Parts: sequence; C-alpha cells; structure tokens
Amino acid sequence: MNHNVSDSFHTEDLIDRLLLIVTLNSTLVHFLISSQVDGYVDPDRVDSLTQGLIKTRSWMEEATTMKGVPPSTSNIMSLIVKRLSQIESILPKLSDMAKKAEATGTPTAEILSLLDGSTKAPHVTTTGPTTTQPTQTGVVPLVTSEAEAPKDPYKKVGVENDEWGLIGQTQRLVQQYSKRCHVLLPTYWLEVLREIHRYQSPSPYIGDAIEIPARVLVRIVKGLLTEAPGARLLQDLLKERPAENYLEPTEMERIERAVNKYFQGLEKVLSGEKLKPAEKISEAQGAYDGFGWGGPELEKRLIKRINQRCEESLQNAESGTDPARQIIYAEVAKLLVKLQHSILAEPRLREILAQMKP
Repeated sequence: MNHNVSDSFHTEDLIDRLLLIVTLNSTLVHFLISSQVDGYVDPDRVDSLTQGLIKTRSWMEEATTMKGVPPSTSNIMSLIVKRLSQIESILPKLSDMAKKAEATGTPTAEILSLLDGSTKAPHVTTTGPTTTQPTQTGVVPLVTSEAEAPKDPYKKVGVENDEWGLIGQTQRLVQQYSKRCHVLLPTYWLEVLREIHRYQSPSPYIGDAIEIPARVLVRIVKGLLTEAPGARLLQDLLKERPAENYLEPTEMERIERAVNKYFQGLEKVLSGEKLKPAEKISEAQGAYDGFGWGGPELEKRLIKRINQRCEESLQNAESGTDPARQIIYAEVAKLLVKLQHSILAEPRLREILAQMKP
C-alpha cells in the first residue's frame, strides 16, 4: 500500500485510502460514543488512535501528490488531510487530561463535556473536615472517638512476590530465546506480569486477582516465543533489527497505569462489598468491542492472539458462577484491551509490529 510521490494515480489507490478513512471514522465514532456511555476516557486508547490517525493522514497526503490525480479529487483529499491534522492536534491534549483523571481516580465528566460541547461544570465534592454540631438534646459527649480510617483494599509494594514462580519461569524463557529472537514484545508482557505481582491485599481473593491474569500473560509470552507465527517472526526480526531488551520509561508508565486501573476495577471484590458481575461484564464487552487492531500496515496475526485471550477472559466471566471470579475475568479482559492500546500507542512497539508484516 506504500507508494512514492512519483507513483501514478490509480483508482484502486484512492479506494484503498477512502476505505481506510471510513474505517478510521467509524473507530473515532465508536470511541466517542463508548466514552460517553462508560463515563471514562482511556488515555492509551486516545494515544493509539493518534498513532493510527498520523499514519492515515500521511497516506492521504501522499496521494495528493501522485501524478494524474484530478484537481477536484486532490482538493477533496487536501480537505480531508486538513481535518485529520486538526483532530491530530487535539487528541494529545485529550490524552493528557485523561491521564491526570486516571492517575487520581477522579471522574472524567469534564473531559466528556469537551467531547459533547457541554459547558456544564463538573460536580465538586467537599472532602474537608466537618464540625460536629451539638445534638438537639443539648448533651455533648465528653469523649469523642475518631472514626477508624478504612483500610485500603489493596496496595502496591516495591518488590514483586513470585508466589507461583511464574515470573522466574517466564524470565528464564525470555532469556533463553533472546539469543535467537527479538524479545522486546515478550519483555513488554513480562513486565506486565511483574507489575501485577507488586500488589498486595488482605482479601482472600487477592490470589485469584494476581494468578488469573498472570497465567494469561505467561501464555502470551510462551505463544510469542515458541509457537507459530510469533517464533518465526521474532527470529526474522532479530536479523533485521538490533536486540532490544529493556522498555522505555513511557512504555513502563503505560504498564503501571494499566495494572493500577485493573486493581481499581477489583476494589469491591477486594473490599468484600456486594458485587454486580453483570455491570462489569458489560464494561468488559464494551472494551472488547473497542479492541485496537491498528492499521493495515501492522502484523495482525500476533494482534489476533491477544484478541483471543481477551475473548476467552470475557467468556470465562460470562460463564462463571462465582461473582468475584466473574469480575476478575472481566477486568482481565479490560486489562488486555488497554495493554493492546498501549502497544499501538508506543511508536517503538508499533514499529515492530509493522516491521514484522511480510
């Protein structure tokens, strides 16, 4: 699909580009509607859309310079390029706002008001200290007891606890294959595995909350390194690209936010509150519907494997009978979708997927 500016214009080229624009447009519409419905803007999904938009705009821009393009067609394509550039300039600002909201756990009403043009001010909740008013009887207690601070349902600690030996097992596998495979993608998933093991909770469900996604992640890494087509693609990639064994700070930051979001979703499970699995399953289905496939330049077979793991987690959530485990599986599906958006949002990881495509 790539063409030099000296290429001649062909109707097929224009059709391909217009179909790409239609696909991008439907993706953006789904993003806007689902964000409104969910009341949440995923910054990694925004960044993933930005990368796809940049690539699409460059293809459209390239087409305007082809020989033989009718002036009227060139003018229309130039208008499309201009509109894409305008959207491209807005999305990073939206991403920054969404990252701040995600980091603090605050609602994204203000962000959503930007999307729908609303000027309604977000609701502000006062969290400052309150003064105790005397009771109507006029009796003032001599001793006031401070309300016991609620315990956090989970916390992140500095060192991971490899309770099931999955980190060590997976790290040895990555090291073993690093001599003949390009291991940046497997390392990405290994770091997700590490990050999940850095969380603790007094809840009896913390074991499931860590082990269930961990075993999915181990399966992803093994699939990349030992199964077709991943093993061959990563071997060929090492011949064309220098070895890369460490993640960039921005790549790690996306992993940390994704895992933190996962545990936020499990707060009621880990707190022992009343659970409503149907709501979480609906959220997971919505996230799965917005799964990031990327553009036609990317190697889709590896992306399909991640999509399959998402689908399996969603099916386990739907078919389960234990509400807590249902919610855990639903959150795993959401986590995998978010991590896939993170991969597409990072130029280096996206470049690898493009380089692997035959």
